[in-house]
Amino acid sequence: KVPDKLYKIHREAFLPKQVSIGPFYHYGKQWKVIEDHKWRYLQIFLGQTQKKLEECVEFIKKLEKRTRRCYLTNIDLNSDEFIKMVLVDGAFIIELFLLNRFPLMRAKNDVIFNERKKWMIDYVRRDISLMENQLPFFVLENLFNFAFGSQLGEFPSLLALTYDFFSSRGNLRAERIFGSNVMHLLDALRLWYLPATQEAQGAGWQKTEAIPRASHLRAAGVKFKQGESNCLFDIYFKGGVLYIPSLRLCPATESFLRNLTAFEQSHYNDDSYFIDYVAFLGNLIDTAADAKLLIKKRIIDIENWLGHDETLAKDDEALANLFKSFGKESGFWTRNSKFCSVRQKLKAYCSSHWHGLK
Repeated sequence: KVPDKLYKIHREAFLPKQVSIGPFYHYGKQWKVIEDHKWRYLQIFLGQTQKKLEECVEFIKKLEKRTRRCYLTNIDLNSDEFIKMVLVDGAFIIELFLLNRFPLMRAKNDVIFNERKKWMIDYVRRDISLMENQLPFFVLENLFNFAFGSQLGEFPSLLALTYDFFSSRGNLRAERIFGSNVMHLLDALRLWYLPATQEAQGAGWQKTEAIPRASHLRAAGVKFKQGESNCLFDIYFKGGVLYIPSLRLCPATESFLRNLTAFEQSHYNDDSYFIDYVAFLGNLIDTAADAKLLIKKRIIDIENWLGHDETLAKDDEALANLFKSFGKESGFWTRNSKFCSVRQKLKAYCSSHWHGLK
């Protein structure tokens, strides 16, 4: 569950727009278009496997107790309703990933992979990344292996299909992870964003030191340069230059970052990366001038930010407001030694520079 404080402030960032997965938003009438389409995907799914519907139902039934325990609240669905939901949603996600990988399998009138509604796939990708819009990954992986066990040599693994589906986001590392270590799709995404060498946990908790905003750092002699690394967290300060990998914004970026930070607060508070990352950017970007500087240096890429969401204003002020809110809402204590080190080096450099001007 999303922490109540975050949910109340930014409710829209945690709500699905087109598709409900799992029990929390199961009864929403606004999902009818995709709910109807889920049944079409289930029929395709059953046609591709050698298993009968009854066999799939019995298989999910064996996983019911374990699946229910993954949700922190009691689920107001009886056994038959719960099993049906898990099977329909699970088959939908698996089929979605297969159709993404194998375009020739798609029907011409597919609602999601539709040339006239290219925005739909973006919304679906956003929605199945939401913290409260998940099925446990073990359910998806077990259902996939059960359905296609005799054909696994012909298909990539479910994790490989998952990576393919989300790889358009950018900044994902094709690092091998194991399904047994993955809670759900959002967790898999987080793992693919992490650096190859993880150094988040330092000797203990450290207080986050505020750093000057970007325009003040520039006035102190700091230069900004787009980092060459594909990993968002590969930020470092060397020789008076702050290297920051490019962050490509899209209409779903705010929702994605808020869900990842909420997820870390709930499950990875001792091993946070996104919390510290958005807090760092929140310190750097405090005004439109700061935003403009990072856009000019191509550290922030806003080319696709407006996209299909007309509520977003593609300007420096909107970007500043977005990251300012992250900076204010993130915690002030961390065990992420990497970000603490960068902050300390920046503060020391600025102090030395200003002292030299006196």
